[in-house]
Amino acid sequence: MILDFLNKTFNNREIALIFYLFLFILWNLTQKKIRESIFCVIGALFVKQIFISILCLLIYITIVVCGLSLLGLWNSSLIKDTIYWSFGVGFILMMDSNKALQEKHYFKKFLLENIKVFMIIEFILGLYVFGIITEFILMPIVIFLSISLAYTEVYEEHKQVRNFLLKIFGAIAIFYIIYSGFKIYQNFKDLANYDNLRALIFPAIMTILFLPFAYFYVLYSHYESLFIRVGFFLKDNKSLRRFAKWRILFSVNFSLKKLKLITPGYLFGGCETKEDVKHEIVKRLNKNPAANIL
Repeated sequence: MILDFLNKTFNNREIALIFYLFLFILWNLTQKKIRESIFCVIGALFVKQIFISILCLLIYITIVVCGLSLLGLWNSSLIKDTIYWSFGVGFILMMDSNKALQEKHYFKKFLLENIKVFMIIEFILGLYVFGIITEFILMPIVIFLSISLAYTEVYEEHKQVRNFLLKIFGAIAIFYIIYSGFKIYQNFKDLANYDNLRALIFPAIMTILFLPFAYFYVLYSHYESLFIRVGFFLKDNKSLRRFAKWRILFSVNFSLKKLKLITPGYLFGGCETKEDVKHEIVKRLNKNPAANIL
């Protein structure tokens, strides 16, 4: 029964990856220190703020998927793609929200990185896979090379090894593309259908529709962090603290660009009156922006 479910839901490459991932998890569970760390990570997911964030993410994705379903752009065949996208793109973008105030054109870069020609290549590579035995042989090789590549990226002294590994990855990618291209050529009529087109454009549609959620999540997160700092700097004056928060809200509104100008440094130092707070906010917002977020 389990094998039938796997065969219907996942291709041979994904089954091989799941198998080795399962073995890796089992090995980790046998190591006491790693096991304790895993339980700590799982426990952290149920911290109120993180749990609510993940819940909001899942609710938003569900709403988007329901909308796409009504428009005929989503059906049950895309459940797997939806799960992959949710954890591979949506969750990561939410967890990296701090970068939005640190990097120039963060959202634009993110959009371009996730909607490009490589998306088509990845789709093509996933259309046809090798037999189950071949995939089981190739998967540990690819995993080992991936880990080695990640290691060489951390340590600059292994730059030559990194370049060599990149060439190997390039050769493997070309081999996969040639194989998939040949299969597509043989079965082009079977592939040229609406379901495959929908699967191709689905990640791009999800990424575009996710940007509003990502933007407001980043905005909310940094407002929350900023207000904690305001509470610390004006902790002895509750009335002024409340006024400062509302004044920031009215002055910044939904602009990450303005929020970036308000955030740095010692905030409201020496402010004793509402006029002092107003002057501090105006002074910060009148600075030349160092970066354009959007």
